[in-house]
Amino acid sequence: MLRWRRWLVGLIVLAALVFATRRLASPRPIAVEAAAVERGAVEDVVANSEGGTVRSRAEARLGVERAGRVARILFREGARVRAGTVVLALESSTAATQLEAARRDFEAADAAHEAAHAAELLARQDLARREPLRRDGLISAEEIDAARSRLESTAAELRVAEARRAGAQSAVRLAEDELAHLVVRAPFDGVLTRRDVEIGESVVPGQTVLELVALDRLYVSAPIDERDAGRLARGLPARVTLDAYPGVEWPVSVTRVAPMVETVKEQNRTIEVELDLRPDGSRPPPRPGMTADVEIVLARRDAVLRIPSLALLEGDRVLVAERGRAAARQVRTGLRNWQWTEIQGGLGPGERVITSLDRLGVKAGARIAIAANPRGEPAAADSAATAALP
Repeated sequence: MLRWRRWLVGLIVLAALVFATRRLASPRPIAVEAAAVERGAVEDVVANSEGGTVRSRAEARLGVERAGRVARILFREGARVRAGTVVLALESSTAATQLEAARRDFEAADAAHEAAHAAELLARQDLARREPLRRDGLISAEEIDAARSRLESTAAELRVAEARRAGAQSAVRLAEDELAHLVVRAPFDGVLTRRDVEIGESVVPGQTVLELVALDRLYVSAPIDERDAGRLARGLPARVTLDAYPGVEWPVSVTRVAPMVETVKEQNRTIEVELDLRPDGSRPPPRPGMTADVEIVLARRDAVLRIPSLALLEGDRVLVAERGRAAARQVRTGLRNWQWTEIQGGLGPGERVITSLDRLGVKAGARIAIAANPRGEPAAADSAATAALP
């Protein structure tokens, strides 16, 4: 009996030594992150290859049409102005004096025209009274001839007065036009974004004095890699985000696809797309010049099985967490983007795929310990399975 007990104790000690040796020799589990296969929406999207830019469809560099000295600048940068509003005026005293003189000349010419018209009317009426008298033989032919001569003379004077009046009226219009050319008006509703001159400065025709931008006609211009050109079309839904407002999206659609590929950069050819930014009081105000990112939705499927795209290995393979080890699994994929990939076969709902594939030693057959999934929930079942391994 004593010998049997010694043999039993010896076997227990030996088993303990073997178990301890195996535990010390086996590698420690690799801490990994995993995500559950779930149902949700997956989109096929293309994004801009370089930074897009917010622009306005109505941008104007305002200039003067006459040389002169700046007398008034009526608004500061950032002011909103209505179409037709005077925003800058040149010195106009000489032009105003010329206009006043032209108006007085017109008044004189108009009065002379009225007098000539009255004289012509009187001569016409006089001839009309005399002609019946001549037919009745009550007056001589000489009197009729004199009456006709007076009518022709007054008619000629009336034509001269009409010409002088028309000339004076044209002079007034020219003076008014000259005075109008000494002011700069806003061609459309917008915001003054820049001022290039100061009061008292001399300017010449063609020189830019102010810049005006319409903020209600904004759009995003973004370059898309040429390899996606064949899939782009007007009307495709899209999303715009601005670097200035992280987390805010603008739902838009493609309004224009450039007819040709940009070849300035030989190593990175792109095609330009445009997307209108409609005014939206519920979002921050976009401003021309801001950097924008664009995602154009080419296709979308809802309520499909999906996994994070970063869990996908080359050749459409994934590593699945099974009883504390990483197991390779071949899958069949559908739509995908940088965030999600549709799973059409090879995985079922609730299975966990490893997402931290960049961890050293993570491969098929490796012992793993899932500390948390991407939502921060502890994976107790996987940890228990790991602890139960020999």
